[in-house]
Amino acid sequence: MNWNALLPEIVLSIGVLIIFVLELVLKERYYKSLTILGFVAIVASAFSVLFVHYPASTLFDGFTVSGFNLIAKFFLLAVTGLVLISSYDFFMKKNSVYSELSYLYLIALLGLMVMLSSENLAIIFVGLELASITMYILVGLFKREYFSKEGAFKYLVIGTTGTSMFALGSGLVYGSTGSLLLGIQRGEDPIFALGVLLIMSALALKVSAVPFHFWTPDAYEGAPTPTTSFLATVPKIAMYFLFVKLTVYMFSALPKWEFLIGVVAIASMFYGNLMAYAQRSVKRLLAYSSIAHAGYFTLALTVVDKLLMTSLLFYVFVYALATLGAFTVLSVLEKKRGWTHHFLDFKGIAKEHPFLSSALAFFLFALIGLPPMAIFVGKLGIFMGLVKNELFLYAILFVIGSLISAGYYLKVIVYMFLHEKERDWGATGISAGESFALLVSTVAVLIFGLFPHAVLDFLLRLV
Repeated sequence: MNWNALLPEIVLSIGVLIIFVLELVLKERYYKSLTILGFVAIVASAFSVLFVHYPASTLFDGFTVSGFNLIAKFFLLAVTGLVLISSYDFFMKKNSVYSELSYLYLIALLGLMVMLSSENLAIIFVGLELASITMYILVGLFKREYFSKEGAFKYLVIGTTGTSMFALGSGLVYGSTGSLLLGIQRGEDPIFALGVLLIMSALALKVSAVPFHFWTPDAYEGAPTPTTSFLATVPKIAMYFLFVKLTVYMFSALPKWEFLIGVVAIASMFYGNLMAYAQRSVKRLLAYSSIAHAGYFTLALTVVDKLLMTSLLFYVFVYALATLGAFTVLSVLEKKRGWTHHFLDFKGIAKEHPFLSSALAFFLFALIGLPPMAIFVGKLGIFMGLVKNELFLYAILFVIGSLISAGYYLKVIVYMFLHEKERDWGATGISAGESFALLVSTVAVLIFGLFPHAVLDFLLRLV
């Protein structure tokens, strides 16, 4: 048994167990302290990544460690740490404290980390479900909020469908190949092709791609905003790293894979962007924005190409940072009494909260993909990769989709800066955790935009 290969997961699991035991004794009164302890556990796990020897494998070769999944785990730990440390004040001010919140985010993270290192479809399933079940609970943990319970229920029902598709697809792949271990496959066997199609559909559901997106707006809107921040970032990073691995091993073996994934990507891009214009809630607008971004991301999987896949992974990471920053601002604003995230709430708030308005505008400009923000580099890389592989139609549609998206992001900025405010909301406090998350995400989006090779070159060597 190679325990070193499991070091980040072991450190994180110890942290979860310590917080779980302390929570039984300390309860909600020490929620903030337990949350900070959870952040310390994440930092310790991220630090332990540096001491993992790779390449290595354990659990009968079902769990492997490589530079590829180690960098993915580091990204996951970094973003989860920022979500966790920025969340405590929101739950305290909204009188929705559950002491379990201090470790539920960590359990979901643990499941995603296990999933990423697995070379066995059964272990991927276990990790995926550990994360999914925890996220169903997190979405519903908003006291006295009907929409939170409704969003959690819809997420549970549709997520269970994805679980069933993944399990059935894995069974069909096993029936066709005689093994659950990943490996380069051929797609001539119709049983194998059907199994791969089901697995791909299950993962498309998890990343909110059309036509498996229906849970997303309700879950995002109903969940506590820090949980929405988590749903919109951490699972997306994990799923696309997994998508890249499975595309190389399995998905690209399907006949007409390029056409199949292209249809899903284009439908997601245009449906998400057009529906975003119809929204009256900024939180719901960002949910449809995530569907559109699922289309941008998925378009990079049309062919097995290092440039496309590297650009995708870079894009997903910096998108997660910008989205985290935007939802952190929304969390701060939601602490105001009566705040609903309706567009009318945002009228003229720049005069009352210039810092928060400027921060939200910065993150929205980043999501559009304007230089020098890092998302511009990710989008440019995907565009160049599509052109390199002579997928000119996809490249043109990618640019059109990005241009369409600019309108609804700018609409939010116009409401904040160019409208007169209709209501005096009063001051709102920004906690140290929220300030830290905003600072880190802002600096990272800008630095990675100015110096993208710090991450891109590293990813190129690993893909």
